[in-house]
Amino acid sequence: MSLSDRKTNQEPIEIAVQESRSRAVTWGFLYTFPWWALLLLLSGIWIAISIAANEIYSNIFQQLREGITMTLTVAGISYSFALVIGLIVGTIRSNPPKPRYGIIGRVLSIFHIFIYNLATLFVMIMRGLPILIVLLIFAFVILPAFKDYMEANYGIIIAFRGSSAESAIIALAIAYGAFLSETFRAGIQSVHKGQIEAARSLGMNYFQTMRYVVLPQAIRRVLPPLGNDFVAMIKDSSLVAILGIRDITQIAKISSGSSFRYLETYVTVALIYLVMTIIGSLLVRFLERQLAFEH
Repeated sequence: MSLSDRKTNQEPIEIAVQESRSRAVTWGFLYTFPWWALLLLLSGIWIAISIAANEIYSNIFQQLREGITMTLTVAGISYSFALVIGLIVGTIRSNPPKPRYGIIGRVLSIFHIFIYNLATLFVMIMRGLPILIVLLIFAFVILPAFKDYMEANYGIIIAFRGSSAESAIIALAIAYGAFLSETFRAGIQSVHKGQIEAARSLGMNYFQTMRYVVLPQAIRRVLPPLGNDFVAMIKDSSLVAILGIRDITQIAKISSGSSFRYLETYVTVALIYLVMTIIGSLLVRFLERQLAFEH
């Protein structure tokens, strides 16, 4: 068979392959389109219209609006402080202590051993305790004792109570700081050691290496899990209701107890939390795609 005959026989095969590929591309959107997001959007529109049209649900939602602001405020501020705590503790735990030489080096090694083990102890305790227990211990044990100590020894009066939004913010920040520290530690340790050695060979000290080489890469890599933790923070902020803080859950508890409309009230509460967490999850997915595209 000549070369021209082979090309003639291959042409129908190539044409068929191209046609099948074009059909696959034409209908490919059916497989990649986020149908679940469309379903959620349509469901959300229908629920919003139903709540606006129903007087009972509309009144319940109006009562819960104050709680939405409090929930987002507590979650946002707590998470911001947790990021700072997690970054500091994660940076300490990402660098295990090593022996150093000389008098100054040995002193620094002892200090390094102390803060490393202190950070590890903090992470182990906070990760081993339920967040609800952390809230209760901080609000009714640690904070009152600290207030009495500061007033008795230094004359400093701390205004906010244990069952206040400020107390809940601090407790949530401490608890979540331990979880976020492990995320930061994993991100820092994922940076190749060769880059750190190259930075040190260029004359950078430890802090310059962390600031200009390690942390920019580590934070970029852990942004998606950090976003997921913020979504979890929104849900866990409902625990502050046990302190009497007027978030969504607490207002719903008081409202349903006085009106006896438990079904309508808690269905509305569930929908509000669902909307907030879904929006947060969609933002995290968008962030993941952006980072993957840039990478």
